[in-house]
Amino acid sequence: MSLSPEERRALEELERRLIVEAPELDALLAAPADREAPGGRSVLQVWCMLVLLTCAVFMMGVVVLLTSGGTGCSGLRVSSCEQPVSTREG
Repeated sequence: MSLSPEERRALEELERRLIVEAPELDALLAAPADREAPGGRSVLQVWCMLVLLTCAVFMMGVVVLLTSGGTGCSGLRVSSCEQPVSTREG
């Protein structure tokens, strides 16, 4: 989808104003996407590490839930959780 001539002119005007009024922001927006994050790592590397850490924490939570051995209904007042499956009627 292309921009209309009016939209292009408005965008060009915004770009000119950004360069004049906020040169630091303009430089930040014009920087390449793989710029360095604090500590010498690229932003992409930091995001990848965060995603991997989130997945690891999620998987640990799943393992803890699966190995807890409880009924899974602790603290609930539900009739299906009050009795083991072998003693339920019906």
